Amino acid sequence: MSTLSCSHLAAAAALAACQLLAQAPQPKAGRPLNGLTSQQLARFQAGRQDFTRVMTVQDGLGPIFNQTSCASCHNNPVGGPGSITVTRFGFTDGKGNFDPLTALGGSLLQQGAINAACVETIPSAANTTATRVTTSSLGIGLIEAIPDAAIAARELAPPSASVSGRVHWVHLLENPTGPLRAGRFGWKSQLATVLSFSGDAAQNELGITNRLLPTENAPNGNAALLQQFDARPDPEAVADPTTGRDLVDRLTDYQRYLAAPPQTPRGGMTGEALFQAVGCADCHVASYTTGNDPALEPALRNQAIRPYSDFLLHDMGTAADFIPDGDASGQELRTAPLWGVRTKDPLWHDGRVAGGTLQTRILGPTGVIFHHGAFGSEAAASAAAFNNLSAAQKQQVVDFLGSLGRLEFDANGDGARNALDLPAFLAARAGNGGPYTADMPQAVFDFNQNGFVDQVDLAAFAQVFEGDCNGNASNDLLDVVGGASADANDNLVPDECENCQQDLGFAGAGTFALRMCGDTLSAFGARATFELSGGPPNGIVLVAIGVASNPTPVSLTEVLVPLLPLQALVTSLQLDATGRVRATVLGGGNAPTQAWYFQGATFGPIGWDLSNALRVTMGSY
Repeated sequence: MSTLSCSHLAAAAALAACQLLAQAPQPKAGRPLNGLTSQQLARFQAGRQDFTRVMTVQDGLGPIFNQTSCASCHNNPVGGPGSITVTRFGFTDGKGNFDPLTALGGSLLQQGAINAACVETIPSAANTTATRVTTSSLGIGLIEAIPDAAIAARELAPPSASVSGRVHWVHLLENPTGPLRAGRFGWKSQLATVLSFSGDAAQNELGITNRLLPTENAPNGNAALLQQFDARPDPEAVADPTTGRDLVDRLTDYQRYLAAPPQTPRGGMTGEALFQAVGCADCHVASYTTGNDPALEPALRNQAIRPYSDFLLHDMGTAADFIPDGDASGQELRTAPLWGVRTKDPLWHDGRVAGGTLQTRILGPTGVIFHHGAFGSEAAASAAAFNNLSAAQKQQVVDFLGSLGRLEFDANGDGARNALDLPAFLAARAGNGGPYTADMPQAVFDFNQNGFVDQVDLAAFAQVFEGDCNGNASNDLLDVVGGASADANDNLVPDECENCQQDLGFAGAGTFALRMCGDTLSAFGARATFELSGGPPNGIVLVAIGVASNPTPVSLTEVLVPLLPLQALVTSLQLDATGRVRATVLGGGNAPTQAWYFQGATFGPIGWDLSNALRVTMGSY
């Protein structure tokens, strides 16, 4: 992705680009936060390598594990949520008491093993099982940076009589005897920091012991099997002698520096107002500001974020998982953050809401609204209020939820911002370019949300456009906006990436080059760019035009291609300071289609310099 500064843009776009400096386009899901230093980006990339690496026994994998790579679970995109589930089990005595059967390997079942003898099974003593689907790591560094007090305030001042969420106060794995912190990660808010999250996952999901959890899990609690098959000394994650950082540190770096999922539009949708009106926002709290602690990196400090969660535990009634975790009861679950929900599949803590479209996952007969209304659920009143909305209003809420995870400028919703989105952008910018509301499809292009798709939005689009058809290491839209590429037909595609007239070669000894690209010039209204480059700065140009090709040497190194006598000789063009000249050529008209032969010439210190020749087909009835 190319970066953009005012110096890169043509004068017409420079002012618009400068207006963007206070508000950068949102990163794609799975990309790093905006504003990281080069050193932090290097740590992010190093962590990503470990996050995506398939671990081996030599790395400390096993003897029991759930996956061999973090990215196996967090795969939508890498670092995001996933569809893989893990199994929890235990024994419930019917009187409200739960035994996690720790001595038998509970409550987490590890489904993989480095040897068949170690494969775990759910013990016969277990009468309660539940699955938990992979949560997302996107934006969790920002979530970690939310002050404890901001989370606790939601417990101390409940938003309604039906909601009584509570903080899950937990010890940090990195400071087990230190002060309690407000948990915020995991389905039970059982972890409070990204470092704890990484250390826990390394041991329990990969079987790699580390300085936070240095004791290996025994297969179904069998210490003899552990002794037999675990040959690596603990902890298995050791510090790199060069950096002083170990596997857990690197996994933490990657996850802390992951950007939050995008949201487009960033606000103002009718569906969000309805979402608030029916009480969904009582738990799915839209916004926070991260802490202003000087110890936080600037990219994480004092940032306004929109995760749509209170991170509190709530009683979900019969829709819960019935597996306690720390101080969280079996009835309680953390409010799932909704940012990125557009692309999350499956939904719910156990992944029971899967497949279909976002609309069916929300509104379907067994969708998330149905489960929010479960018997005994704190969300039942909100679910009932939602069900009283009209069909059109329900769709507006779904449309709002569809904005949570949508990229700016991604008109077709395929997760890329490229040439496929340009026709819709051009249509939105046509005429006055608005006015548009946040509920309209064109709002995906209204970057600054002023109601119009204009030059500011074009400059922002150029920052994040994906595609380099001309292979110049700069994205194509930036080439057009900045003037590096011509766009005679105003379709925001570099002309040289479209139809180019036939190059006949026969170039002279110099660097003078001719091309004519854009439309085919055989239809009414067609336009292409005539471009000469590589000539002497500010030099005078001659353009020879003939009706046929007849290569004729005019010196030892130069060949004139158009047939003499010439049909036309253009003498009114002058190269600019870079040795280039451009002109728009119009096609169509009422002349028959005919081939013409073009060649440029200029005169420099070493004499005449002829360009290559083109065979140009133009005209139509």
